[in-house]
Amino acid sequence: METQQPAPLPSPEFSSGSPAKHQSTIFFGPDGLRAGWSILLFVAIVAALAVPFQLLVHVIMVHRHIAPPAKGAELRPAIFILSEGVTLLIVLVATALMGKVEGHGFTFYGLAGAGRVRQFFIGLLCGFAFLSLLVEILRATHHLTLTPSPLPAATAIEYALAWGICFLLVGLLEELLLRGYLLFTLARGIRFWPAAVILALAFGGIHRGNPGESPIGLLSAALIALVFSLSLWRLGHLWWAIGFHAAWDWSQSYLYGTPDSGLVSAGRLMTAHPSGPILISGGATGPEGSVWVLLIILLATLFVWRTQPNRGIRLAHESNAGARSI
Repeated sequence: METQQPAPLPSPEFSSGSPAKHQSTIFFGPDGLRAGWSILLFVAIVAALAVPFQLLVHVIMVHRHIAPPAKGAELRPAIFILSEGVTLLIVLVATALMGKVEGHGFTFYGLAGAGRVRQFFIGLLCGFAFLSLLVEILRATHHLTLTPSPLPAATAIEYALAWGICFLLVGLLEELLLRGYLLFTLARGIRFWPAAVILALAFGGIHRGNPGESPIGLLSAALIALVFSLSLWRLGHLWWAIGFHAAWDWSQSYLYGTPDSGLVSAGRLMTAHPSGPILISGGATGPEGSVWVLLIILLATLFVWRTQPNRGIRLAHESNAGARSI
């Protein structure tokens, strides 16, 4: 017997607010301030805030006698939490200011929506499970060996919590920066999936500066960004992606102690020893540099597609694309 399907829940539209009442100009279109100018303004706000906030970070580091990390040295959670936390604050402030300009609160850009808490915890479980599956494949094929680190239990717990906070900040920052305001606004100008592809390529490109990064690692970063965009498309918010991102990085960097985009974390619970062809083991890049990561990304894509409710993003510009421009 067929059952009546519930009506789709409301979800945010990629628009800059209520329809504008002014005449279209080089700066304004039917939706208000054009997407291109909105993005430039957002970037300008981020750049302007970066100067005083980075000065604040420097003052804190000097006051706390925290030395900046040496090139190629292990990452330490205190420095990472400080830098990621300050950068996240900059992005939140810039998003909130642009939300005021466009008539939205800052939660509109990927933080609002149904089932946020549940999807966040599902994302955490998925990030841990899929990364663990990748590590187990590498171990089963004898391309990775793990040895326990000689950390006292209390120290291990401290590092686990510190890195947990750190990678939650990383997940929030990178999702809100590249799949929050920028994706919502760029999609308003060129539609969702072209915008998602451009920002996925940017996400992969950001990792180019990491030591030990590889072509497979860059490709996997871009592809997982598209998985996160798919989750946003299905759910209408970023909380699954934030949870997945945080747990994936935490499991990789702390729990299994593998390199993460070529970066190694201090206080890791295990130490990873890759062996065999770099294309399979990932080498200095870590599991993200192994071709096996492509299978994991495919499985994550299928998980999102098959399990996440298709509430969908209501794209106002999709039905009136000719009237909108970047």
